[in-house]
Amino acid sequence: MDLILGQIINVDRLQGLFDSFYSAVGISTAIIDKDGTILVSSGWQRICSDFHRKHPDSAKQCIQSNCQTHQDLANGRQQLVYRCPHGLIDAATPIVIDGQYMADLYAGQILFEPLTPQTIADFKHRAGQWGYDEDAYLQALDEVPIVSKARVTLTLEYLKQFAEMIGEVGLSRLRQNQSEAAMASAHAALKQEVAQREQDAQQLAKILSGSPIPTFVIDATGMVIHWNRACEILTGVPASEVIGTDRHRSVFYSQTRDLLADILVKSGGMGQLTRLYGNKFRSARHTANGFEGEDFFPHLGENGKWLFFTAAPFKDGDDSITGAIETIQDVTAHKIAEQEILSSEARYRQLFESAHDAIFILKDIVLIDCNQRALDLFGRSRNEMIGKTPLDYSPEQQTDGVLSVDAIQKKETLVMQSGPQFFEWRFIHKNGSPFDVEVSLNRFEIADTPHLLAIVRDITDRKQMTQMLQERKRELDEKSRYLERVNQALKASLDHREVEKRAIEENILVNLKRFVFPYLEDMGKCTISVEARAYLNIIETNLNDIVSQFSETIFAKYLDFTPTEVRVADLIRKGRNTKEIANLLALSPSSIQWHRKNIREKLGLTHKKTNLYTYLNSLSR
Repeated sequence: MDLILGQIINVDRLQGLFDSFYSAVGISTAIIDKDGTILVSSGWQRICSDFHRKHPDSAKQCIQSNCQTHQDLANGRQQLVYRCPHGLIDAATPIVIDGQYMADLYAGQILFEPLTPQTIADFKHRAGQWGYDEDAYLQALDEVPIVSKARVTLTLEYLKQFAEMIGEVGLSRLRQNQSEAAMASAHAALKQEVAQREQDAQQLAKILSGSPIPTFVIDATGMVIHWNRACEILTGVPASEVIGTDRHRSVFYSQTRDLLADILVKSGGMGQLTRLYGNKFRSARHTANGFEGEDFFPHLGENGKWLFFTAAPFKDGDDSITGAIETIQDVTAHKIAEQEILSSEARYRQLFESAHDAIFILKDIVLIDCNQRALDLFGRSRNEMIGKTPLDYSPEQQTDGVLSVDAIQKKETLVMQSGPQFFEWRFIHKNGSPFDVEVSLNRFEIADTPHLLAIVRDITDRKQMTQMLQERKRELDEKSRYLERVNQALKASLDHREVEKRAIEENILVNLKRFVFPYLEDMGKCTISVEARAYLNIIETNLNDIVSQFSETIFAKYLDFTPTEVRVADLIRKGRNTKEIANLLALSPSSIQWHRKNIREKLGLTHKKTNLYTYLNSLSR
């Protein structure tokens, strides 16, 4: 215990004793504790209180001297007699009580010898140095007592023993008071603990009664001392029929038998637990010396119940078992849910393994599970796949030239930040051959930890088929271009044949108009027989029928056209331009322009803005 001197002595009484001592012997004294607090101070000389301690600079030297003295005493010095910075004699000794250094005892502010001229000169010098009133300062110096060194030493030793004796008396009284207080506190604490335990017992009874968890308690004899409301609801047996009896042993089973609590009270070993519960029990995870188990009880409820039960012993201060508590929880719903989860997991595993596509589950890009299709696709065993990353089965670069390690990091970042990703990837088969796949990558969580689900489909055959189709398409495109060229050639040939056909028709028409119809017209004006005129009419009718069977032409509108002009006019009417007509008639474009000019003159279109193509088509209607 770290004692403080001011706590174990009566400072006021000690001050009175030191004042009386000063009156008797005239030596100034003081006690200063370790923290620098002045506990007792008596008879300080006026030269110190009015001069040395008043001026800030000289007072600073006083404080430094005291600090050095305290440091020396704290380091083991038993007694110091020294001259202070201002020329006075001081003495100091440590006060040690019960082996503990507690304070410093000072005596002094004296002189060993009467004043000499040199001593007086030294003090006058100090008065000038610090700005004291010299006369007043020297008068205070005359008041300083002259005491021998031996007397100071004896006085200091006496005061030390006196202070330590008073301190030890005070320490004894303090310890006695502390002991009495400790005993009173212990008694009060014991009384409070007894009351608290009684209150806790009542509170525990209330808690057990109101607990939603079925609970019963038995004493050291195996008799039920508590059977809460939840236990009544679970079993259908009221507390009044169980408390004070051992009927609990026949409530849960069809035959009377010990429960976990009974085995603990009887200190039954593992052999008895194993005989009654088989592998349906284990040490309790959260209860020292307790056990827990789970079993199906067909006689509870309509269809039986799954119960989870925990039991722990009560012990007294001698570690003797005084009873046991057992809690019971109806986990039927949980058990059914667990079975449904197992069934669901089985269905998931069946779907997972029977999927046509390879499925991978990854955590931090490390494969933690895959289906059989994935093993078949890569030609590897499960041990060869699990724990590896996709980079272990990928070439250094993908088909687009990007490094596989950069590409997979980018895909992971995208799926974590933006959602599902769909892309193509190239892998390496176990035999070293590459193959291409489509990857559907998605993010999901297992126990709040992000995972990746990758569905991988081999598209090697599809890509080969696509390549074959592209090659076939190129072949078909080439054939199409060839047929188009042939078609253009045929069309040009047919156009030429049409032109030739039109030319023949036009020649026939021109010749008929020039060399036949005029003469027939003149013959009709001649005097001929009726029979000859009849034949003439027949000839004209037949010629007109022959002309009408030719293609529609506008030649009848322009009989003055030359055969070439007729052909040019017909091609203009069909929408041909000058260059096309020149190619079809094997003439120069300038010749066609000359014919166009003649045609416009013969049709009366010279110096008119009428479009020749539009006009010729209007004549054919």
